[in-house]
Amino acid sequence: MRRLVPLILLPMVLAACGGGTSGLLIVGSSPQTIGVGPQRIITAWVDDEQSPLGGPDQEVNVVITRGGETYTEVPGQWVWSIEGVRGYYVAYVDFDRAGTYEATLQPVDGSDTPATAFAVLEVVGIPEIGQLPPASVTKTHPAIPLDQLSTDADPNPAFYEKTVADVVGSGRPGLIVFASPAFCQTAVCGPTLDIVKEVAASHPDLQIVHVEIYDDLEAAGQGELQIVPAVAEWGLPSEPWVYVLDSGGRVAARFEGAVSPEEIEDVLSFVMG
Repeated sequence: MRRLVPLILLPMVLAACGGGTSGLLIVGSSPQTIGVGPQRIITAWVDDEQSPLGGPDQEVNVVITRGGETYTEVPGQWVWSIEGVRGYYVAYVDFDRAGTYEATLQPVDGSDTPATAFAVLEVVGIPEIGQLPPASVTKTHPAIPLDQLSTDADPNPAFYEKTVADVVGSGRPGLIVFASPAFCQTAVCGPTLDIVKEVAASHPDLQIVHVEIYDDLEAAGQGELQIVPAVAEWGLPSEPWVYVLDSGGRVAARFEGAVSPEEIEDVLSFVMG
């Protein structure tokens, strides 16, 4: 049995960092997933009670340093993980080489957070931008009933008509979402899948595949969580993930955890012309 780890383990990370630092920044991107090249860095800003700070009206800059020197400074983009409840700041950074980096949040009208270290790897174990991802053969409907393919309370049947392999080799742009609304370890899968549905409504010709994270949903409901082969083939360590593929089947963008409709739309406007 393999259970994916939550995107952000706040209690564990806080304990490791001292726990009582108010305004603590945590780099929430899963370890071993940040590589050389363009990356989307997730940052969680919390107080000493582990309650989230920030919001769409709170402007911040994300400062990335390396070796004590500023590497780059970019605006933090607020993304709701659960609308009106909590969210994160994301930063888009292009790393020119591997190494240890630190991130700090600089609120426009407040004090800087302590720096949080994170690793940038030369090679990561998940599909990266520009790469051709595994052509996984996933289960489809109507061969298999929807309630055996998805834990979404209101599944879109179109999301289960094609396999991942169909989309990768189709010669058309596509979107793959790995999420498990019922068994999600982060409580973000359902909202993320809802955002994909929202995007789908504006792009009826876009190929979309939802891959449920866990196999044998009846057994999963009894606590036997076994990931589906596609999750292992893609090397995904957490959930949810949204991948946008270009017409060549290569990764145009990847989003871990919370994602906004605008982030997906920006990529689709490029890959769909």
